[in-house]
Amino acid sequence: MSVIAVLGAGRVGQTLAAGWARAGHDVVLGSRSPDADRMRTAVANTGARRAAPHAEAALAADLVVVAVPGDQVGALVGDLGTALRGRPVIDTTNVLTPHAPALHHLDVLVAAGAIAFRALHSTGWEQMAQPTFDSGRCDMVFAGPDDDARALVETAIADIGFRPIWLGDGPDAVAIADALARLWIQLVFTRGWDRRLGLRLLTDAESPEFP
Repeated sequence: MSVIAVLGAGRVGQTLAAGWARAGHDVVLGSRSPDADRMRTAVANTGARRAAPHAEAALAADLVVVAVPGDQVGALVGDLGTALRGRPVIDTTNVLTPHAPALHHLDVLVAAGAIAFRALHSTGWEQMAQPTFDSGRCDMVFAGPDDDARALVETAIADIGFRPIWLGDGPDAVAIADALARLWIQLVFTRGWDRRLGLRLLTDAESPEFP
């Protein structure tokens, strides 16, 4: 069991928190207003252990998950101070400004000292709540360092029901991860596909392990 801090209690944050709580993780919801009625409701609805200020939640966690709206990430990281230093952090956020050169916020997280991963950004909260079709798990690609933190991120992705697929580290891997987010955004918001849209990679010889 890991302590997971989910910073942000919107639909994505609450969906992820609920999934990890069901899997047996100790989940703390980060908020600027942890004592607000809406946060008490979020804690009750997700099974999280408690709500706490963002920095307090991050400092208590083995894994930090940033799930605030994309335009709030800069302010959030500024409020966190040194709380992310040396911690594995998943960036689930997307920059939705038209023609933005990058969707992610990895640079600001790395500047804050985080061990930053790109994951859980390429589908909607509906698919996060139910990441299977029939008997098959959907895949969730992720990018980030190949170190001890990678195993923690991989386990967290698997524990909410996805099959994790590591793309590698560095700008090219992140760009591929973000291209899949752009595909989801294009199909859902431009083409009108249903938001419950997941990715599944198929091979001739299905294997539970990836190199």
